[in-house]
Amino acid sequence: MSPSLLQRAVRGFAVYDLVVTLPFATPWTAGAMLGVMRWVHEGLALGGEAMPAFASVHLFFVALFGVLAVIWALVRILQPTALHGAIDTVGRGLVASWMVLALMQGATQVLGAFLVMEAAGMFVQGALLLGARRRVAAAATGT
Repeated sequence: MSPSLLQRAVRGFAVYDLVVTLPFATPWTAGAMLGVMRWVHEGLALGGEAMPAFASVHLFFVALFGVLAVIWALVRILQPTALHGAIDTVGRGLVASWMVLALMQGATQVLGAFLVMEAAGMFVQGALLLGARRRVAAAATGT
């Protein structure tokens, strides 16, 4: 049996998350990635504040959340269920909201690229989840 479109979407966004968050999963690679974000901000002369230099405690929290994001991505890659997709959809909505707030408060516009992908994941998975729910409800009522 081939995986459903929903399962492929959940797994696909999980792979994207893994690729994007893996570099943030250690203090050393997180520091380098934050430097790349600073370089992109300055190189493209983007609006908002450039990424500041992070102290060791900042890098600890970045790496901590990087590890959690990597683990969550691995769960969805290995088990791309509707439940995991639903949880991820809600999470993406929250993260996208915090990104919008940060942008409104003057954060670097580099966040815009991440925001686009968060919103895309939220809308794609959300639409597929609603479609699956409607199909289940229609099958249950015999329509």
